[in-house]
Formats: sequence, structure tokens, C-alpha cells
Amino acid sequence: MTFNEKLRECREKAGLTQSDLAEKLSITRQAVSKWERGVNEPDIETIVQLADIYNVTIDQLLRTDLSIVKRLAVKERSYKKLIIAVTVLSVVVLFFLMITTLSISPY
Repeated sequence: MTFNEKLRECREKAGLTQSDLAEKLSITRQAVSKWERGVNEPDIETIVQLADIYNVTIDQLLRTDLSIVKRLAVKERSYKKLIIAVTVLSVVVLFFLMITTLSISPY
């Protein structure tokens, strides 16, 4: 069973519609639909919320499809790289602004 199939099965066992689940997670019904069709995947924080809502462990959700674990790990590394890049860029911009401000100052 794939991850998206497991998500749908758990939702149906919980007696929830896609709209019900979307409301509980403060997301759109379309996002839930995309997860269940395998078009997109929830982030790790949402997976934790789903496990709580369905009263299952994260392992029970993910173990069915280990490829999802690999994809989530890649996404996590990408987010970390993006945060580092934004931080470095911010420091460079601040340094540039400091130098520009000091060179304009009449003192």
C-alpha cells in the first residue's frame, strides 16, 4: 500500500470527508485530495498532525511506503540549505548597507 492510499484509508476509517480533514488542519480540501492522489505530500509537521487525528503512529502512516521517508528527508535538506542561503544573503546585504551608510556620513 502506498502512502497516499494509506492516507485515504485512515481518513475513511476515521469517518472524515476530505473537507472535514482540511478544516481540522486549516488547509484546503484540494490539498488533501492531492495527497490522496499522490500528486503532493504533506510536510512532516502535518504528518504528525495526521497521525494524531487518525490515532495512529507516524510509523504506521509511513512504513507502508518507505520512499516517502526518502523524499521527506530530501525536502528537509533543501529547506535547511534555503535557510542558510537566506541568512548569508541577509548578512551580506546588512554589511553592504553599513558600509554604504558609513561612507556617506559626513564624519
